[in-house]
Amino acid sequence: MEEKEKRLLCHSLLTEEPRMEALICRFFEEEDFRRIREHKTGEGVIGGKACGLALARKLVQVFLPEWETRLADIRSWYVGTEVYCQVKQGRPLDKFREDFARILDYLGENGDSPLIVRSSSVMEDGFENSFFGKYESVFCANQGNQEERLEELLAAVQKVYDSVENPEAADYRRKWHRDGSREQMALLIQNAAGSRVGNWFFPAAAGMGCSYNPYKWMEHLNPEAGMLRVVMGLGTRAVTRTPGDYPRLVGLDCAGGSIWGTSAERHKFSQRMADVIDMEKKEVCTLPLEQLLDKLPEPYRNLELNRDREAEERLRQRRIYRKIWFADCQGLVEKRDFIRMMKQLLKKLEEVYGQPVDIEFAVTADKEQDWRVTLLQCRPLRMDPSEHIRIPRGVDEEFLFDVRRTSMRRSRIQKLDYIVWTDPQKYYECPYRKKPETGRIIRDINEYLGKREASALLLVPGRIGTSSPELGVPLVYGDISSFDAICEVAYSEAGYRPELSYGSHMFQNLVEADVYYGAINENSKTRIYRPRMLEQYPQVPPEAYTAAEGEALETVRVFDVREYRASLLLDAAEGRAVCRIQGRNEKKEK
Repeated sequence: MEEKEKRLLCHSLLTEEPRMEALICRFFEEEDFRRIREHKTGEGVIGGKACGLALARKLVQVFLPEWETRLADIRSWYVGTEVYCQVKQGRPLDKFREDFARILDYLGENGDSPLIVRSSSVMEDGFENSFFGKYESVFCANQGNQEERLEELLAAVQKVYDSVENPEAADYRRKWHRDGSREQMALLIQNAAGSRVGNWFFPAAAGMGCSYNPYKWMEHLNPEAGMLRVVMGLGTRAVTRTPGDYPRLVGLDCAGGSIWGTSAERHKFSQRMADVIDMEKKEVCTLPLEQLLDKLPEPYRNLELNRDREAEERLRQRRIYRKIWFADCQGLVEKRDFIRMMKQLLKKLEEVYGQPVDIEFAVTADKEQDWRVTLLQCRPLRMDPSEHIRIPRGVDEEFLFDVRRTSMRRSRIQKLDYIVWTDPQKYYECPYRKKPETGRIIRDINEYLGKREASALLLVPGRIGTSSPELGVPLVYGDISSFDAICEVAYSEAGYRPELSYGSHMFQNLVEADVYYGAINENSKTRIYRPRMLEQYPQVPPEAYTAAEGEALETVRVFDVREYRASLLLDAAEGRAVCRIQGRNEKKEK
């Protein structure tokens, strides 16, 4: 097949993005284009997410044929961008009923096979911008008669189309100077990966992987080896913050390594809830592990569960004999061929893409020792080169903080204009129902900074992005998109504990935007932290950035350090981050 013909097919079926087009034309054969054309509805291209997945599957076939038997072949159907364009121009989605009915026929009427309608916009998963988590993906239980199933599918499609206009997507496009009027949405509709367990449907495990691990949670991790973030059940909990729950983090150079020394610690920092598709209620729901335990098939248990033998021993001493289970995907992590496959897959994709990549995947298990991986997504990650940084000695009095091994991006020096500090004690004392107001004030500050194109550091107690105000400040990425550095801060007096959310959509957005995302803990990793040092610098009056009133105003302060040579110094080689303010407010000191 000639190169010119490949380019024409790529432009009409897949993408016009130059770098993705080059890869597709390099590896796709006539049969690959034909397969997509035969499983496509509507004119236009299939979008970034569908392109990335199709290319990843092809690269496995070309370079890693030994792992093809471990990759599950999942049925997929593509909906071109022209359908979205017609809907946007006023043609009712209901006019496409026959087209979507044919899609249902292809994907099958098997009651054990839910569907997922996934966004695949032309701007999504590209080399320039990823749009992590900006658009919807909707599960359909796919139960009932043909008409009921079709209505559910059309509602899911409409929800994905509507997500093009959601505020966070619009903010993202503005930030990256992407013309929203040119955004077009294609769809990737697939059978969901997993098995039916009672009235529920879910895979044994799911998660995301990065070919380069920019954050080190253990000293000896090699960033080049990559990492996984794995959960039991649907992967929705692998890419969102989960209050009280802890996904399994896997450094692919030492998969069995853990920062938790005892089974009690591993139990404490494990997964307690799992997301599943409830086939009767026809919705995704979150269930406690205890509710699933008795119904889990043996292959799932072997991959997902671990035992707290220390707790079992304490119960035995009280003559209580029972097993204590927790979910940490230990069995999957112990499968050397799984770890080897994921490591080789990620590095080969990185090699071909010419830069680090991120994938999403699910793991199914039909019988003992028979696991298979379903690739769900593949996208390039932006990685800018590091500078050579040397942090000065003998100037500790100028350091707001000095931390090590609590996450790292590339080495660089970042000038700071403002430092935004959230008082942990005042946030703790703020009534529960008013805590979200602190998040709204930070959102106002974010807008204030964005208008001034100012560089700023944000310090917040506990976990950022959590939905539980008692664990930290409830925020989404769009609320903090103007900050160049963000730190979660420990404050034991109120129980605030950082938990860097590796692999979540917020994490991916911060990585893509090259934002420093770190933690200031109350342990040996934090050599210096003195927030009271900020009080000597002028503050921006609240009326300059917010119309909010009441107690929450006392919680957040904005310090103007433009005249005091403030900067963030990141040394990736040492895994060290320092905030330095060289000038001092002489008037304040006098």
